[in-house]
Amino acid sequence: MSYKNKVATSILALAGLAMIAGCGENASSAKSSATSTPASTSSSASGVLPTKELKADITFWHTIGKANLDTLNTMITEFNKVYPNINITTTSQGGYDTLKDTISNAIPAGTQPTMAYCYPDHVAEYLAAGAVTKLDSYIDSPVYGLGVDNGLGDSAKSDFIQTYWNEGNQYTVDGVAKEGVYSLPFSKSTEVMFYNKTAFDANGWTVPTTWDQMWELCAQIKSTAGFEDKNPLGYDSDANWYITLSEQKKIAYTTGVGKDHFLFNNADAKTMVTDLKAKYDLGYWKSQATLGNGTYTSTKFTAGDVLMSIGSTGGTTYNYTENFTTGVAAIPQADLNDGKVIMQGPSICFFNNATAEQKLAAWLFYKFITNTKNSAIWSVSTGYNPVRTSSFSDDVYTKRTDTTGAKGLVKTVADFLADSANHYSDWFYTSPAFKGSSVARVQMGALVGSVMLGTKDVDKAFTDAMANCLFAG
Repeated sequence: MSYKNKVATSILALAGLAMIAGCGENASSAKSSATSTPASTSSSASGVLPTKELKADITFWHTIGKANLDTLNTMITEFNKVYPNINITTTSQGGYDTLKDTISNAIPAGTQPTMAYCYPDHVAEYLAAGAVTKLDSYIDSPVYGLGVDNGLGDSAKSDFIQTYWNEGNQYTVDGVAKEGVYSLPFSKSTEVMFYNKTAFDANGWTVPTTWDQMWELCAQIKSTAGFEDKNPLGYDSDANWYITLSEQKKIAYTTGVGKDHFLFNNADAKTMVTDLKAKYDLGYWKSQATLGNGTYTSTKFTAGDVLMSIGSTGGTTYNYTENFTTGVAAIPQADLNDGKVIMQGPSICFFNNATAEQKLAAWLFYKFITNTKNSAIWSVSTGYNPVRTSSFSDDVYTKRTDTTGAKGLVKTVADFLADSANHYSDWFYTSPAFKGSSVARVQMGALVGSVMLGTKDVDKAFTDAMANCLFAG
């Protein structure tokens, strides 16, 4: 689906266009809709690019589902009120893997979009092809950089949540770190634990904060009358569970440095998976891979078959049901003094095949959709996290009126994430991004599934996963 609108830049920027042209290095959506209007400011505001003579067509590829497209389209309409003379075509490419593959196939022909949703492992592959724009010159520009309003309500770089921002400058190519920023945060999420609060309250169960407590609780639930056939825990993503447990336990997984990227085939990792297998055989947990047919554990959770479900905040609404009250808690940790929880959700990158005018237009659009109010609007509408610290105190975020049903659960999650007392954002981590890191992630999910279902023993699963990673590179 495509959506076109017009945006403009200015003569004021023309003096910088020659410089901009060289700034690049050449070589499960939530079921909700927005009710707020994206923020814009008067075109007479300080820093606005004043003329409408510069024109460009830009394309934005993403994975935004139908439920959230209205929010994006409204933002584009509001953006047009400030900059009306550039055509923006937005196209949904389906899922993240399809998006990555479509862009990778387009790069050799130079037909990739101006800007696109991305994950770090996607960008690592695009960087290896020399296709991604380095963004530092845009970020730091005195004319249109972050903190220069340009009529877009923009605030300084320091307002971005630091862990989200840092994801964009941690890339490696051929084992060597790339200096600079190559992606920018937009629609971020993390994992939380949804639990059946009604059942917990009725049975006096305590929400676990560590994995040791979790396994003790699972045994307790399985011995409670009426719950013997239940699976106490569900984890939506097998890959996330493996990678997060490795991070929590400080078990080697991958590295972006040097030539030997894949480190997961080690004794500690095998012990970890062997322990998970023992807990699985006791009926303590299920996952998407073990349920089969692409079934998410959130489906089993709302049906009452699973009592706790760990999944993405971006899929919060799928954990709502009228059958019981859903509680929200942190995912269990191996060490509460050094917590780790995955940071995920798409960022945005820009491509070198675009003209200087197209890149500038795309940059201004990015500034607009991530300003304080619009980041809050996107969060309230979709369930994803704001990327700006200031968004958590914006009226759109703090004074939302729809707090019933699934929207109420979205607010509960938002309040949990905004509560500085739980230090959740301090636990965020990302895995190294390099060409092949996406393969490792897929292999970890397959490894967990095959061991739990008994189609491979632990040694065979690790050997095969390593071979698949090496051969894919």
